[in-house]
Amino acid sequence: MTLSPTLLSKRPPNVQKVFGDVPTPLVNGKALYDTAKKEHFIVGAFNVRSTLSIPGIALAAKETDSVVAYEIAKSETTYTGLPPEKFSRAIVEGVTRVGCEVPYAIHADHTTVKNTTEEAIESARDIIRRSIASGYTSVSIDASHNENEDNLRITRDLARQVVEAGLGLEVEIGEIGGERGFSTPEEGKWFIENLVKDGIHPDLLAINNGSVHGNYGPGFGEGIQLDTTKAIYEAISPWNVGIAQHGISGTPLDKIARFADYGIFKGNVATLFQNIVFGLKMEDNGNAVYDEDGDYIKLEDEGIPMDLWREVTAWMKETGNTGGNLKRANLPFKEKMESIDRKYKERINKRTYEWAKNLFQALRSVNSGRKVLEYIG
Repeated sequence: MTLSPTLLSKRPPNVQKVFGDVPTPLVNGKALYDTAKKEHFIVGAFNVRSTLSIPGIALAAKETDSVVAYEIAKSETTYTGLPPEKFSRAIVEGVTRVGCEVPYAIHADHTTVKNTTEEAIESARDIIRRSIASGYTSVSIDASHNENEDNLRITRDLARQVVEAGLGLEVEIGEIGGERGFSTPEEGKWFIENLVKDGIHPDLLAINNGSVHGNYGPGFGEGIQLDTTKAIYEAISPWNVGIAQHGISGTPLDKIARFADYGIFKGNVATLFQNIVFGLKMEDNGNAVYDEDGDYIKLEDEGIPMDLWREVTAWMKETGNTGGNLKRANLPFKEKMESIDRKYKERINKRTYEWAKNLFQALRSVNSGRKVLEYIG
């Protein structure tokens, strides 16, 4: 497949401004989501906390002709050293280096507003502005920590600049893993209906349906509730809005394979790829395995070198960043991780490629690249 001048000319204006001289198929997130809803597949949305994850994902996308939304959350930018300006360039450079010509998006995951203060809202507004200016082609607005009325007001406010830029838009009702219980069809319908009345037409709705961010610890229940998901999807489908599924890491592939039948058209995976970079022992479903003391088990022949892992674990204990806060090691060890010997990078690439390829198959997104190209025209 060779990139056509027509495709490159149809990239969003913000992409043309930043990457106009780079022949890369960075397309509007809307094109991915509209095609997924029409063709019944799920867009793999992969959070990249380390640039070491990019080559394996891009190679799997290239070989399976699968579209990808490379994404990073607002919170992740603070502990990865990858703010919007650096993240978009890292993705474009990584995809180009692999020679992947399959359409992809860059998505601002969880642009979170945890309270109703103007400071919190302005912080989100600023990172959305910077994301668009950096060539992102899709944005998620997450004010779900607030009461529904406040969520609606804040989402309506922040979504304006995304709508004006004509880019993909994801919104959220019901905090992922929150304590208020699952999202309901009534909430979903009310939220989408009121946004549309105000001229905001989201592509996707994220919900609380039992998933969590991170590895599923011992004693966790069933996780993602598909019947709840389908009921919410049916309530919002009159507006052609699909479900964005967060917290897929650790979910069995055979369950993921059923997601599209329940209205899920975007699937987020983050912790799995981090597990691979650090070389953690995992279950068959990608969930990290813990020892009897509740600590991660590092495999000597996987991920970063053992001596670097020992530095990471020492730092974790000294700083109290244990368990799920392993993610915070990405920033202080960024330079060392990116400088590891080629043999370590190759084994990370190999394992990332294998997992990404399996995920693309489960997500039904194999050969989705050509379908998105047909949609773009």
